[in-house]
Amino acid sequence: MLNLPGKTLAGPLGLVILLGLALNLSGAWLLPLIDRDEPRFAEASREMRQDHDYVVPSFNGAPRYDKPPIIYWAQVLAFRWLGETPLAARLPSAVFATATALLVFFWTRRLAPARTALAAAVMLLTSVQMAIHGRLAVADLAMVFFFTAACWSGWELTRPAAAHRGKWWLFFYVSLALGFLAKGPVAWLPLAGLLLGRWRRPHQFILPPWGVAGGMLLNLALVGLWGIPALLRTHGEFMRVGLGEHVLYRSFGVMDGHGASGLAGWILLSPLFLVTFFFSFFPWALHVPRGLHRWWPNRQSDTIGWYLLIQAAVVFVIFSVVRTKLPHYTLPALPCLAIWLARLAGDGVLPRLKVARTASLMAALITGTALTLGLTLPPLFINHELFEKARPQLQPGMRLANVQYTEPGVVWEFRQVITNHMENLEAEAGIQFIQQPHPAVLVMPTAFFETNRARWPDNLIMVQAQGYNWSKRSRLDLTALIHP
Repeated sequence: MLNLPGKTLAGPLGLVILLGLALNLSGAWLLPLIDRDEPRFAEASREMRQDHDYVVPSFNGAPRYDKPPIIYWAQVLAFRWLGETPLAARLPSAVFATATALLVFFWTRRLAPARTALAAAVMLLTSVQMAIHGRLAVADLAMVFFFTAACWSGWELTRPAAAHRGKWWLFFYVSLALGFLAKGPVAWLPLAGLLLGRWRRPHQFILPPWGVAGGMLLNLALVGLWGIPALLRTHGEFMRVGLGEHVLYRSFGVMDGHGASGLAGWILLSPLFLVTFFFSFFPWALHVPRGLHRWWPNRQSDTIGWYLLIQAAVVFVIFSVVRTKLPHYTLPALPCLAIWLARLAGDGVLPRLKVARTASLMAALITGTALTLGLTLPPLFINHELFEKARPQLQPGMRLANVQYTEPGVVWEFRQVITNHMENLEAEAGIQFIQQPHPAVLVMPTAFFETNRARWPDNLIMVQAQGYNWSKRSRLDLTALIHP
């Protein structure tokens, strides 16, 4: 297990905070934002800050309905503190990852000794998928934090001899509401875990219907404080696109090629997360099969172990049914699995689980990889390279347009200087755009530039960059023509 630094909780808590921030912020200032999700979130937060519109996010001047507002609000705060930088855009995820580990520590501490609580938090932070998403400027870790808070408060709320039941009731339903505001209805899955507990073990889970009804009313009222103005402002589009396309269609259809089409493809991919789990929760997932084998005979007496596995299983089952699949969809299950596994190690069921040694190796691997990538890969980020070469010629009031290249990263990069939004133009319109006598920038693939070389005015400044299009996983050459 782990040796505790200090005689009080201050030592373990300090270690969790230090480890969480060190792992998730290492190299975060070195690497440009990775297309396509990171620039979309960061640019939407920048525009929210510039427009002083904290209800309806926008990207490149158009409403962005993909996610609710909490991640944007968090990034706006980080931008105010650190400026509009990749580090600031990623800071909320690092903070939410660290805060989730603290929740895991405090929850486990109510169940087991402090060394077990520390082990659970450390296992969570050093798992691969947490290490990846804890450093990305996306919404997942905000949702995972509130999801974990709901799982913990739901457990405390339903104890037959619970003290302060009203406090836990409020904690649970507020967590569900904030989780929804982080990433939508997926944050309500802990309620399904509680209902399963009530169904399968009615004497061990106290969940009166009136409490659920009142709690969901509170939940909906809190969501409505933002949701109703957002729906009114967008004439219902936020619900149609945000819930209709990004929740319902994602559940029954395949988005952006992340899944397999047809019934046969859906059946073949249904067990996908049972395989990706060993990557997502690596290295700790390697101990789960043996832990399950040894824990199974005690499943009737170990109610908290059963509950932790039920909450994790709900996540895996729901996303196995959903047709769109990405490996990180099962992230919300990892905190419960970390607590479950740490308890087994602390109780002597898994005596060979060397948490301190394995966690130290993983921490070194994570930070070393992050710093190495941050120091070597930036020249391959073509949007960033093109912007840096063009920066000396850019002015705030310039018009900005592209032809045949609409990646979000180019919007994020160039709008660090240019205040106008980027225009997406067809080929002929783009050529006419840069021929007009106004300060402007036109971004295009170099192949398009070469094909139309004879039509470019002589007074243009040409900037070119070679790199990698991360969203399409291919090499790319870009050209920016600047009309000073």
